[in-house]
Amino acid sequence: MEMPENKDSQERIKQLEEEIRILKLKSIKRRQLEEQLYQAQKMEALASLSGGLAHDFNNILHCILGYTEMALMGKPKESPDYDTFCQIELMINKGSKLARQFLAFGRKIPLQFKPIDLNLVIRELMSLLRRTIPRMIDIELKLDQDLKMISADAGQCEQVLMNLSINSVNAMGKNGKLTFMTENVVLDPDHPQTLLNPSSSEYILLTVSDTGHGMPQETLNRIYEPFFTTKEKGTGLGLSIVYSIVKDHGGFIESDSNVGKGTAFRIYCPVLDSAVEPKKNVELKKTDKSLCGNERILIVDDEEEMRDISSQIFKLEGHEVDTAADGDDAIYKVKHNKYDLLLVDLVLPGRLNGLDIIRKIRAILPNVYIIAYSGFSGIDITEKVIRAGADNFITKPFRRQELVDMVNQFTKNKTHDQAIIR
Repeated sequence: MEMPENKDSQERIKQLEEEIRILKLKSIKRRQLEEQLYQAQKMEALASLSGGLAHDFNNILHCILGYTEMALMGKPKESPDYDTFCQIELMINKGSKLARQFLAFGRKIPLQFKPIDLNLVIRELMSLLRRTIPRMIDIELKLDQDLKMISADAGQCEQVLMNLSINSVNAMGKNGKLTFMTENVVLDPDHPQTLLNPSSSEYILLTVSDTGHGMPQETLNRIYEPFFTTKEKGTGLGLSIVYSIVKDHGGFIESDSNVGKGTAFRIYCPVLDSAVEPKKNVELKKTDKSLCGNERILIVDDEEEMRDISSQIFKLEGHEVDTAADGDDAIYKVKHNKYDLLLVDLVLPGRLNGLDIIRKIRAILPNVYIIAYSGFSGIDITEKVIRAGADNFITKPFRRQELVDMVNQFTKNKTHDQAIIR
């Protein structure tokens, strides 16, 4: 006969075992949550780094483009080095596209949110994919016909789909199956993402899977890191950009892979609660300030090469040019000289950035014409520039003719106005 003490002990042991099991589960969930937070912080730091790299890269591209255009001026097409300079221009264009990828990862390009039917975006992409991927790769669509709407940037959605498709096609080679599946899902209360964002539990789930060679766990752990790639000619930015775009849309991404069997990416995006009005494009303000004749121009830029190439452009147009390397120098020269136009870089060292300089100069010279420029771009930046008092904004790298046209248009307007007055 079993003694009561032994029975109580066994029950206590079972109780302790259950408590240990629960503690282990909580510990696992805590580690998962900590890993997600760590990954988010790491990607945030890398995003900031990418945005800064893109700006510096655009500065370099702009100088190369400017000097290349100067070299091509007056050079006949029959010249032996004409094609060489044209090829340099093509490479600059490719570099500019790469810089835009940096900016996308660094979230320096503002998103245009509007209600999106993801199924429609996928179907529209299919015609392009079927023309570009190997014919022996089969594409299968498993789309939920009652899929809910999301608030998203259509262009960014296309980029996510294209990047994932390219990644899958590279993993499969010439044969295999690429599958797109959509569905409505509700996350469990104990899901790590629900703990991070309790206000949202209803998502649409996009799964992009392939039958490629798959990845080992050590590779899978690093696939969202910028510049990490297992391809000989890969940039290592495709999946990093996917990660960044998904995060910007309030979603998250999961992935799993089996060597020899394939890989699946699962993207969760919050469903649309109410229609989100897309942000309207900013129209640059119209002004009657303009240039005519030989104008005096001040170029404000901390990069000597940028000051040099811009000076050459304006001097070729018959203008008198002065330069300043920082904000204090620019303010001093504006107070002691008369200028008709200012070209101001937005990113400058020292206590005054480009926006500060524009505000101060506008207060000193209310009628001067100000063009701001930057390696960053987007509606948000344009809004800030116009509010600060600039008349126009241009993004690097820009062609010589773009800047000349921007100045000449106001020259033409002013000349026309003066002819009417006479």
